[in-house]
Amino acid sequence: MKFSHLVISISFLLSSTTYAQEKDSISNAILDAIETNPDVQATWHTFYAAKHSLRVAKAGNKPTVDLVANTRYQDRNYGSDTEFSSNDIEMVLTQSLYNGSRVKHEVNRFRQIQMVRYFEFANSVENAARETALAYLDVQQYQALVKLAQENLTTHEKVFSQIEEGVSAGVTRAADLEQINGRLALSESNVITDVNNLYDVSARFLRIVGRAPKEDLQEIPVQRIDLPNNLQEILEKTYRTSPSFFASMHNIEAEKLGVKTQKSNYKPQVDFIASYGSQGRDQFGLNNTITEGSVGLQFRYNLFRGGQDKASIKQAQEQVNVAKDLRDKTCRDVRQNIQIAFNEYTTSNRLLPVLNQHKLSSSRVKTAYKDQFDIGQRTLLDVLDAENEYFESSRAYIDAQFRQKQALINVLAEIGILVKSLEISINNLPNINNLDKANIHSDIKYACPKN
Repeated sequence: MKFSHLVISISFLLSSTTYAQEKDSISNAILDAIETNPDVQATWHTFYAAKHSLRVAKAGNKPTVDLVANTRYQDRNYGSDTEFSSNDIEMVLTQSLYNGSRVKHEVNRFRQIQMVRYFEFANSVENAARETALAYLDVQQYQALVKLAQENLTTHEKVFSQIEEGVSAGVTRAADLEQINGRLALSESNVITDVNNLYDVSARFLRIVGRAPKEDLQEIPVQRIDLPNNLQEILEKTYRTSPSFFASMHNIEAEKLGVKTQKSNYKPQVDFIASYGSQGRDQFGLNNTITEGSVGLQFRYNLFRGGQDKASIKQAQEQVNVAKDLRDKTCRDVRQNIQIAFNEYTTSNRLLPVLNQHKLSSSRVKTAYKDQFDIGQRTLLDVLDAENEYFESSRAYIDAQFRQKQALINVLAEIGILVKSLEISINNLPNINNLDKANIHSDIKYACPKN
């Protein structure tokens, strides 16, 4: 029975989904993913829209200059002038002197909104990096499993050839040939299954990164991070660095300033107004033009608007409550995700030495049983069972290795330091220190509900 066709088909299939003999790195994959990720691009443009909105709000304290021009024809049935045409042009300057601090509150509100959009963008970058890293690890894992399955198949092929020769020479039972034949078929099916799984994760990688994974994937160089052993400590660390958490906190501050903006409607407004213009009238074929200028103050005080202002304040106050509810949801989501990822990480750390010991012991037993089989001290079943135990223990160890890496990636992403830990430099990103921002005065220790 020959299985060379399987090896050939595997090689062909693998080469169709990878770039042969090229190395890939997690940095390149993440940068490619960020460049094409729709969520990242959307939050980037939303952030820049917020920057422009801040400029719009600041313009409220600056003067406005309007050029007003009109032309008209009048026909009336009273007075001595029954019909005439006129042309007017006027330049009007308006400067707000007092607006109840409405503009001030709006500027501060949009500063906070700008920070919300910044942290939403930073969170989308972290999520894109996490998704890419997990897809990268999946490809690495199944590449390792395919290699292991192929090695297991090769071992079974060698045993099959040995048994086949023994049967031909009349020194081995025919039943042994059937036994190894069945195990050989099983090892072949393992290869096919793992190759198929490699296709699936490669397709996911293609969707996330925008290209197929290369054949040689470098190890993920996660900078060694001293993570706290206590869950509460790692949660407190997360609340100091998590982009999603800070986005929710700045959103609360923005909505509070929205209440102040609406309350300013109850305060008076004073504007300085200056104008200069000319009026031209064509009557009975005579063109008469006059010019005039004026300066003055305009005072306005809102007495009643049908309850609109009161309702607007109530609406803004409810938006504050909505923002607090979203903050609480973010706290719960962060806490749950950290708990799961951190527990998976610590569990994997405990499991790895145990599974490695099982793998090493299985390897020694496999070698010993094969040597004993060659001198007639072990049965074929003993050899095949030992080989299978080594194969399964190796798979379990590989699985635990990648579960540990995946858990670490999830922990770092939830904390908000994954990109930093991978030492990935992303050009042209805004620096938070250069943003026009207002500080948050909330105590992180009491920011999230305890339940």
